[in-house]
Amino acid sequence: MRILSISGQNIASLAQPFAIDFTAAPLAGAGLFVITGETGAGKSSILDAMCLALYGDAPRLAGSAGDEVPDPSGKAIKARDSRAILRRGAAQGWAEVRFTARDGHDYVARWQARRARDKVDGQLQNVSRSLARISDGQVLASQITIVSDQITELTGFSYDEFRRTVLLAQGDFDAFLRADTNDRAGLLEKVTGTGLYRAVSSRIYERTEAARQAHGVLIQRREGHQILTDEDRATLEAERLVITEANQAAGAEAKTLKDALACHTRYAETSRQVGLAESTLEQAVTSQAEASVDRAQLARIDQATPLRAQWQTLRDARDRVKNATSSVAATTEYSNDTAAKANALQEVTRQAEDEHTARENEFKIFGPLWDQAAALDSRITSATTEVKTARSQAEALEQEAEQARIALQDLQQEDSKARETLQATEAELAERSSDCALADNWLQIRQHIVAHDEAQSALTRARSNSDTHQAEIERLTVALAELATRTENDTADEVRLTNEAANLAGRLSTLETTHPPERGSELQTLATALADMRRAEQEHGSARSDFAAAEKTAETAKEALATAQAKAGAAAEAMTTASAQVAALIAPTERADIAASDAARELRLRLEPGEPCPVCGSPEHLTHADSALAELAAGLRADLAAARAAVENARNEQAAALRAQDRAQGELEHAGRNAQTAEAMIATTWAHWQDAYNRALAVPNCPALPKEPGEDRAYLATLLDTTETARQAEAAAQVELSRLRNSLASTTSQREGLRKIIAGHTSARETWNGELANATSLQMLDLRAAETAEAESLRHATAISPILEQVGENLAIPGLSGRLESRVAEVTQLRKVRDSNSATLVALAPQLAKAESRSENAAKQFGEANEAVTARLNTLQTLQDERAPLLGGEVTATHRTRHNEARKGAAAALDAARNALAEATAAWAAARAKAEAAATEMTGANQAQEIAQSALAEALASTDLAPADLDTLFGLPATDVANLRQRLRALDDSVTSARATLDSRRKDHADAEAAGLPEDPPEALAEALSVLDAANQTRAERIGAIDGELQRDIAARTALAGLEVEIAQARSELDIWEAVNHAAGSRSGDKFARVAQSITLDVLVDHANHHLSDLNPRYRLRRAADLALQVEDCDMGGEARATRSLSGGERFLVSLALALALSRMGGKGGLAATLFIDEGFGSLDAGSLDLAIDALESLQSQGRQVGVISHVEAMKERIPTRIAVHKQGGGKSAIEVCQG
Repeated sequence: MRILSISGQNIASLAQPFAIDFTAAPLAGAGLFVITGETGAGKSSILDAMCLALYGDAPRLAGSAGDEVPDPSGKAIKARDSRAILRRGAAQGWAEVRFTARDGHDYVARWQARRARDKVDGQLQNVSRSLARISDGQVLASQITIVSDQITELTGFSYDEFRRTVLLAQGDFDAFLRADTNDRAGLLEKVTGTGLYRAVSSRIYERTEAARQAHGVLIQRREGHQILTDEDRATLEAERLVITEANQAAGAEAKTLKDALACHTRYAETSRQVGLAESTLEQAVTSQAEASVDRAQLARIDQATPLRAQWQTLRDARDRVKNATSSVAATTEYSNDTAAKANALQEVTRQAEDEHTARENEFKIFGPLWDQAAALDSRITSATTEVKTARSQAEALEQEAEQARIALQDLQQEDSKARETLQATEAELAERSSDCALADNWLQIRQHIVAHDEAQSALTRARSNSDTHQAEIERLTVALAELATRTENDTADEVRLTNEAANLAGRLSTLETTHPPERGSELQTLATALADMRRAEQEHGSARSDFAAAEKTAETAKEALATAQAKAGAAAEAMTTASAQVAALIAPTERADIAASDAARELRLRLEPGEPCPVCGSPEHLTHADSALAELAAGLRADLAAARAAVENARNEQAAALRAQDRAQGELEHAGRNAQTAEAMIATTWAHWQDAYNRALAVPNCPALPKEPGEDRAYLATLLDTTETARQAEAAAQVELSRLRNSLASTTSQREGLRKIIAGHTSARETWNGELANATSLQMLDLRAAETAEAESLRHATAISPILEQVGENLAIPGLSGRLESRVAEVTQLRKVRDSNSATLVALAPQLAKAESRSENAAKQFGEANEAVTARLNTLQTLQDERAPLLGGEVTATHRTRHNEARKGAAAALDAARNALAEATAAWAAARAKAEAAATEMTGANQAQEIAQSALAEALASTDLAPADLDTLFGLPATDVANLRQRLRALDDSVTSARATLDSRRKDHADAEAAGLPEDPPEALAEALSVLDAANQTRAERIGAIDGELQRDIAARTALAGLEVEIAQARSELDIWEAVNHAAGSRSGDKFARVAQSITLDVLVDHANHHLSDLNPRYRLRRAADLALQVEDCDMGGEARATRSLSGGERFLVSLALALALSRMGGKGGLAATLFIDEGFGSLDAGSLDLAIDALESLQSQGRQVGVISHVEAMKERIPTRIAVHKQGGGKSAIEVCQG
């Protein structure tokens, strides 16, 4: 990689655009050049620009951590932020580098920072970076991360590698030499890429641990599998069979208990249903009685129904009178209002005509005055414009004069302030002469202070590490002692558990001999069969009783069914006859009611003998007497009511007969089903008896048994009790066997667990012994490191003691470096202030003279402008005086518009008044006509109301109803009347239905009572059933446990088939990885990394000694223990010395040799063609400086170009090609490339 050019702008103090082209003369042919300039001029800023363009970072930003610094935008930024390099007072800055990459092509990398809106106090924007190929101009990347990655790929250097190989930054020059072992390892890893070996070491350790864990898992799997013996499996299978048979017996017993509980439940339910039916009947009768008021109301509604026509006629007549009265009042009032409004509008129209005439006359008089006033207004407008223009010019000149005066005062004040500041600064610098001396030698003093602080830190760190290792040694010693005690106790417990296991095995063998597993199964089978026989016997007798009861119930139901069918047929015939009578009477009754109505009577009064009826057309008029019609209608209504009552009675009788028929049919069907069920139960129970009998005979040593159900019930019960007692005894023995087996398994498991723990104690003891030896070794190394650090600290303290005494400081007081740096900064600042004020005074002299001349000219121009304003104001006043009397001073256009609008308004008002008067007159005529029509309608309505009242009073005379009653009755909605009628009928039906339901429920209850109840109460039966269920649950859980244990045994046998082969393979792989891990593996990766770093350090030392033979042949570097460095003093017979014992110049030469060696080794792309060294070379004498320069010049033969930053005069003389950085004041610097 070769740097071709560096350019930029506003990078720190480099304000102006600069470009350093290494491909153009004089730098093109120079193998060695120097960058010179005063302290603080910006020499290192050139290297900062190069690093920013390539990597977006800079050496001066290193070590800033998370500190924040103020920014002109008002928002603080991190000191580590690359934008902090942007020069103060600049709105944007950039850096650009052209370079030749490893692939032979040229590229340009650019970094740029800018502020918002390109203002110096704008918010800092995000940094932009780019990378482009020069040959075709293609932009390869513009995102920060991608640019960094491609730069690393093209150059072969990461940023850290670049800083160690291409750029040796100020302050980092001797970092490798003064680093401790760990820091030096880190530097080697960053520069030479040995981090790969650390990763390999960690991966080896992780792979070894994974192999060890896999092997351990297989071992645990083998130890975790416990296989049952054949005897154990046979015992479990026998126990399962016994439990299964016990479950079957318990199931039969549970069925008997459930049947008994069902009898109790059926009896209780029928009792409850009888109570509910009685309650329902009582509620139905009560509701029927409570509806007497509604029945009377319905009768009155039926009585009033024929009077609805007369009532409605009177109601309509009353509404007509009411509406007519309202209409008369409203139309009369409206007529009066319209007449008054028309009279008022006549007066308004007359006044509008007078106003319109006056406005027209006034408009004609003002015409000549408006013309004269308009001419004067135009001249006044022109004069006003001229005054404003003159006044504006005068104000501008006044402002210029004021600005010139203020500028003159500011310059005068600045000149005075600069003189005062210069005098005060020079006086303060004279008083602080000791601080000035400190500032002149600050670089060397600071190096001694830093080295002393580092030595003190190393001393503290070494002592702390030593104390830590001592505590670790003590902890491991105590832990090993405690481990020995635990191992002894666990060994004793293991012997005890072995003896207990042997005792349990002996007891188990004895008990298995006296109680074989098949005996319990035989007894369980016999007990189950006997229980089934007894249960089948009981169910067989119960089934026979049920069959006889079902036959008796069927006979009774058949008789009741025949009776109900006969009653239903008779009721149906009666209802048919009554319904026919109702249908025949409905039409005549309705016609009679119509004929007896008032409307029909009115029509009959108009009939003439011999003339045709206008309704039916008949010339004969048979009924003229109203009383005969009324009697006929009443008779027909009575007959219709009687027929409807007969229909209702017949319907009720039919419903009762049908319910009885349904009940009898249901009882008959129920009896048939019961008989079938009983027959099936008889056959089933006989089959169950035979099955249980055969199973009992199949049991070895079975006693004599009854041949048929019911033969000898007492003997069967005694035999069952005897068998159950023997079975329970055998089950208890099996439980004891199971307990002994579990105890033996538990004891064996505890013993094996202790053996694993004892093995773990052995492994832990070996591990802790290794850790104890390691901690002891590390403590010895820390003690030696502490001695070395203490000697180094004393050497640096001695070197800077004289200067500290001069400035009154003490090295032992904390914060010395900060205090001294503050004093140096104060002196540096004072010098900057002095130089700045001197330059300010020189620059202010011509500015003051120019400002005084400008102020005098501005004042003179302002006076002339004021005179012009006064003249134009006089002219304007004359015109305004002439215009003031006309039109009262009002503007002509405004005055003319106002009078014209008044004239137009008067004309519009006159038109509106005339239109309103015409509309009001028409409205009055219309209102008067409506009032006359309303009066006529009211007279007719009153006559109709009188006729309707007379007709209704005549109709009510034959009833006990009043007109108010008709209003109430006819006010009821038709739906409410229909609902009332339906509800009363429903109440009657509900009483009939409730009585039938009660009869049915009482019969059901009697049947349940006749069937009989079990002897045991339901509570006892439920408790017995609960006990059986609990026992069944317990047995089911045991069966599940046995099945699970048998399945686990099968799985264990299957899994162990190939496990041993897997364990052998895992052990072989573990042995291989443990060997590799012992050689190169570690958790942190240090072991293999240190091996690679040691080899790398050997190569580095060899390269450094090659350069050191030219720089200082007296010394040679060599690697000591681990990664430590020592020097061999050839003048002292090759005596080994610590690097910290070198003098300043010797240390610089050794550091230079190491830096040159590092520059050859760093990176992945080979040798860097360009090298920059940011170090002053001020610690070298003339001879050593010559050697250093010769060594650097020799690098040109390798094709490398070296740039040195220095302010040493000898360097400037020896190296003709220079890049000079000149201060320009105000914190700005400029760059010049020169030769010679």
